[in-house]
Amino acid sequence: MTSIETRLEHIELQLQLIKQKHRRERCVGLICATLLGAAALVGFTRAPEPQVIQASRLEILDANGKITCLLSNSPTGGQLDVWGSGGSNVARLSSSESGGDLTVWNSAGKPVAGLFANSTGGRLEVTRGNGQLAGFLEATKDGSDFVLTHSDSEDNALQLSVNAERTVGTVQNSTGKPVVRFGSSENGAAFSVLDSAEKEIAYLGCDSKNAGMFRIAGANGKTAVECGVNNVGGEFRIADINGTTAVECIVRDGGGELAVRETNGAGGCILGNTAMRGGYSEIRNHDGKAALSFEVQENFGGRATVRTATGQIAALMDQGKEESGTVQIFAGATRMAALSGGPTGGLLNLFNMKGKAVVVAGVAVDADGGLLSLRNSDGQQTVRAAAQPNGEVASYSNDGTRKRILSSP
Repeated sequence: MTSIETRLEHIELQLQLIKQKHRRERCVGLICATLLGAAALVGFTRAPEPQVIQASRLEILDANGKITCLLSNSPTGGQLDVWGSGGSNVARLSSSESGGDLTVWNSAGKPVAGLFANSTGGRLEVTRGNGQLAGFLEATKDGSDFVLTHSDSEDNALQLSVNAERTVGTVQNSTGKPVVRFGSSENGAAFSVLDSAEKEIAYLGCDSKNAGMFRIAGANGKTAVECGVNNVGGEFRIADINGTTAVECIVRDGGGELAVRETNGAGGCILGNTAMRGGYSEIRNHDGKAALSFEVQENFGGRATVRTATGQIAALMDQGKEESGTVQIFAGATRMAALSGGPTGGLLNLFNMKGKAVVVAGVAVDADGGLLSLRNSDGQQTVRAAAQPNGEVASYSNDGTRKRILSSP
């Protein structure tokens, strides 16, 4: 019979064997699991990549399970939405019947920008934080439009339209009325300023002759200042409140001309230059007819003319022949008196209504001293007085055949 100690030792030996067996089994199991995992991993990495991924909706979530990107379909095609960290939909790329659409929102959910395809091309919009349209750029049928709106509304503040023929821009005030217009075409460019009644008060651009033009108008729209170009030079005009030209400075053939007129546009004075001759000046009456004039005449001498209310010459002073001066008095178209200088001295003529000299007084050409000649209506001398050494007075018959002499004793 076995002792108790012997039996206890036998039990301990069996327990140790059992523990060793369990340890070996766990090690083998762990090795097998490791090998199986490695084989599975190798098999997964070596598996062929998929060529097509198909889905009707694709969501990308953040760490909290919220959607940050969504790819889906819509009645008009595909659509991609993006959400911000605050949970707001901030961007969308989608398709439409005309093409593609791109919309951007702010964190408050208000649209701030958009890019759209339409029937004429594309349209780019920018909006404010409150959703109001701030401006857009759009392709049109034959050009493009660029528009900016006012800060407190969607009314146009600036609009620029471009097409094949011209470029036109408009600036509008807060009430929607145009205050500035500008543009260009094949004829040139122009800039125009309008008042609150839409009347043009300033203009800079081209005129009908494709020449430069500057114009300023009053509140009534009447032109007050105008500067332009004519066929030979420049023009400058100043008008009164009614638009009547009061001052005009203009370049003409041969020189310039300055005119100051009355409110009726007719009277006033003119200062100018005659081609290849010299200057001239006119003072005109209320009817626009010259009352007094000064000019350089054909022989380059001076001429001063006084005219009647109807414009006929009443008196004339000019340089006559041989560098001498003349003064002439007229009655209508008939010369009535003439005072001039000659080679031997002065000469005075008085004429009748037929234009015949009836009184001639001057320096004698055939003797020393003065000479006085009285003549009939036909110009035939009837009385002659000459200052000779002894003096002589003679009378003649009407036919000039008989002569009577009164001599000093």
